[in-house]
Amino acid sequence: MNRTGKKLLPTGQPHERRHPLEDGGVRITTFVPLRFKKRGIKKVVVGPVGVEDPVVVSMSAAAITPSKDPTLLKTLARGYYWQHLLDSGTAGDTAEIAEREGLHRVTVSDALRFALLAPGIVQAALDGTLPRTMSLEMLQRRTIPLDWAGQQGMVEGAGRRKSFPHP
Repeated sequence: MNRTGKKLLPTGQPHERRHPLEDGGVRITTFVPLRFKKRGIKKVVVGPVGVEDPVVVSMSAAAITPSKDPTLLKTLARGYYWQHLLDSGTAGDTAEIAEREGLHRVTVSDALRFALLAPGIVQAALDGTLPRTMSLEMLQRRTIPLDWAGQQGMVEGAGRRKSFPHP
């Protein structure tokens, strides 16, 4: 459907139209002769005659680039710090840390889970290359596997296909 003329375009060769905008830019309308046919319960794309694979899916850059999540980074830092307090004997348990910090014990326990994340995942969080779907809330709601391969699978399932190196 051509929005400017409100009429159906006939099937034919691909073409494009340029529409000048008020601010000096140009909007380009592209016509690609594809049809959708129902095959059983699925719809498939049928291209023009002579085109075997009308739709080619190629890997491209993410539409929204990943960025650093400040709340996740703060919780990671707290988890590592509190784990250091427990390891060094400065604090006896999570209840003592929670009392010192003025937080609930569950908050401290949740942050301590992040001290067990694979180093590659932590580095990706610091670099800002984790998928945007990997938020603090998502990690708190999920059970984090103890093995690093399972953690990598969890990250890959959340969005981007990237392997994190094991030290």
